[in-house]
Amino acid sequence: MELLLYIIQFILHLLVVGGLWLLVKPLAHRGLKQWGQKLEFRMDLRRSLFGKKVSTVKRRNWLYRHLDDLLYFAHKRYEPGLSVLRFTARSGMLFLGVFLSSLLTLRELPGQMSFSNPFLEGMVLNDGAPVQNAWRLPLFLAVLSACIPYLRMRYAHAQRKVRGSYDLLDVIKIATKFTHLSADSILSKTSELLPGDNVLKTPLKLLGAAFANYSNERELNEETGRFARAIGTTFAVEFVSDLLYCEKEGTRYLKSSLMTLNRSMELQRETIMTVKASSRDAISLGLYGNLIVLVSSVGTFMYMLKPDVYFKLQFETTVGLTFMMVIIAGLFISFMISTILARPKLDYH
Repeated sequence: MELLLYIIQFILHLLVVGGLWLLVKPLAHRGLKQWGQKLEFRMDLRRSLFGKKVSTVKRRNWLYRHLDDLLYFAHKRYEPGLSVLRFTARSGMLFLGVFLSSLLTLRELPGQMSFSNPFLEGMVLNDGAPVQNAWRLPLFLAVLSACIPYLRMRYAHAQRKVRGSYDLLDVIKIATKFTHLSADSILSKTSELLPGDNVLKTPLKLLGAAFANYSNERELNEETGRFARAIGTTFAVEFVSDLLYCEKEGTRYLKSSLMTLNRSMELQRETIMTVKASSRDAISLGLYGNLIVLVSSVGTFMYMLKPDVYFKLQFETTVGLTFMMVIIAGLFISFMISTILARPKLDYH
């Protein structure tokens, strides 16, 4: 019962910190927006001044660029500069909130906690013992919590990258209708006509702005390369190459080039769908077959050994716990591989 009360106290502490963040969030958002615009402007200016030494600038700001490239495709309302600062502020507030809440809760405990096998003895509270090094567990929980937004962003980025390879086909179909316009107008018109669930809507709008406002060729090449790397397919490289050629030489051959690219993507998509249909049973077996085998095996062992003996061998012995972790890790890896194979990217490979 006391443990439940301490958990409730931790949640209340976390709610207090969250409420404080909601109070200062409007002011923080305004400051972050101004700071983000200044930061992006300074970095663009520094890249333009360094010229050939731009690789040195990228090495110095690798963390910012890494987060910016992920958010460029993972965030639906991406804004240059601001999105990175907003993500960093949220992760920092989550870290601070969990750390302070955990630390305050631990300091209210009447003694010192010690842990052993959670399935055998659980948590022991030694009455009268002082709480020493109470910052270690809160720090661990805070770091673990702060990593959750990043892992979630990586997962969203991977999913949208696969989806973007298919959405590029819709982009090319719409762009073919406006080949009589300039490159920036083609991109702007296409982004306006794309449905809201198309993951390339925002990146295409930013690419159109880059074509309309670039100051030198290197800046334009960086932005087009960023768009192609975000999708990560050969078709995306061909698409931006056609746009760059259109920007330099005009739109004379753009329509025929985009129509050829459209046909190639359609043929490749049909090939992928055919292969996927033929291997659907194997993919489903990888997704759910291992889980079914595990459940049936566990049920068989419980029936043969009796539940109390099985649970004692599984959770109260080192060998049992080791095998359980290996099985869980194997199921996770198998599930991830089957998920990737279930919908490969629309590419030549």
